[in-house]
Amino acid sequence: MKRRYSQIIVLFLFFTALSSCRDPFEPEVSFQDSNLLVIEGYIETASNESIIRLSRTNPINSQDPIRVETGAYITLLSETGESWSFFEKEPGTYSLTGSFNTAISYRLQITLRGNEAYISDPIFPLESPEITEIGFNRNEDGVQLFVSARGNENAVYFIWDYEETWIFRAAFPSSFIFNPQTKQIDLRRPDQNIHLCWNENKVNRIVLENSSRFSDYLVNERELVFIPNLSEKLMQRYSINVRQRVLSKEAFDFWEIMRKNTEDIGGIFSPLPSLIKGNISPVDPKDPAAIGFVSMGKSSEKRHYINVDELRPWPVFIEDYARCEIFRDTIPPSDYELEFSSPNRLPVVQVNNDLIILGFQAAETRCADCTLRGTTVRPDFWED
Repeated sequence: MKRRYSQIIVLFLFFTALSSCRDPFEPEVSFQDSNLLVIEGYIETASNESIIRLSRTNPINSQDPIRVETGAYITLLSETGESWSFFEKEPGTYSLTGSFNTAISYRLQITLRGNEAYISDPIFPLESPEITEIGFNRNEDGVQLFVSARGNENAVYFIWDYEETWIFRAAFPSSFIFNPQTKQIDLRRPDQNIHLCWNENKVNRIVLENSSRFSDYLVNERELVFIPNLSEKLMQRYSINVRQRVLSKEAFDFWEIMRKNTEDIGGIFSPLPSLIKGNISPVDPKDPAAIGFVSMGKSSEKRHYINVDELRPWPVFIEDYARCEIFRDTIPPSDYELEFSSPNRLPVVQVNNDLIILGFQAAETRCADCTLRGTTVRPDFWED
């Protein structure tokens, strides 16, 4: 959900009737409505990092990058008079780490560089129960991952986000590297690997559930993400880290409306995001409204791995490698520098005649160097 709704605050809903009406519906939107302050974040109570992000909205058809709001002063205020200040760790992203009393309420106060001030409604911390299970089901179209959890009277409304990480391989392994000093081809050291890489996807999809709809508040196999057949995500080993949080009824309603507007596109009678009630208001009623709902509490997380062995057969198609090939011509030692000193080709196949190295066959770098699409840096959390 990170920064998701800053792109969709202004909806231009175009439709064409099947009969006589051909005029598109274009709601009138002022510049102020497309320049609203967006506040995103969650305050962790148990010594985990709390992140608040500030940005400005763009029209739905805008190609401009997200405009972050820098130089703000953000303070967490308790009902007992204590205060804690966030610091700006990167432009538009504000951080605070602390442990907070969950028996009292808090407010978030934001002051911008232009002295506009915003204050949240009282926020009451809510603790998430542990995630019961993360698993998957396979069907003819791919793999559906799910999360299960059990709520209670104090944990009714859930929201989940997740991060995906996976290993993928280049189209062709290259165990060789051109040495510009010797003008020869050397074997790659382990730290020069460019065949196996990690990639990631930090998902901004909104996944919600009201556990009171189920017996004993048991949320069983709530769908998270679908991985279609041929996806590289399941080429070798895949990891998903799921974070679960409990929301108030008001926060749940806010995110449900945001979900409908971002994923379902709503309809002509869907509420415009500029009309959605969050829990952040301007101190001075004359200042522009803000969009956002900041919650507080203790999250729970769980990581799950899937190996390709659990899914075989799992054929993979990577569009970037669709036209990759190993060139048939053998490049002799006299041409190593000419062919391999540029970034365009890599040696991939050694050609021998008995014990004599005749040269190497080459492939385009894009087909043999996975770092062009990912990283060889092993994530700290990764388990083999």
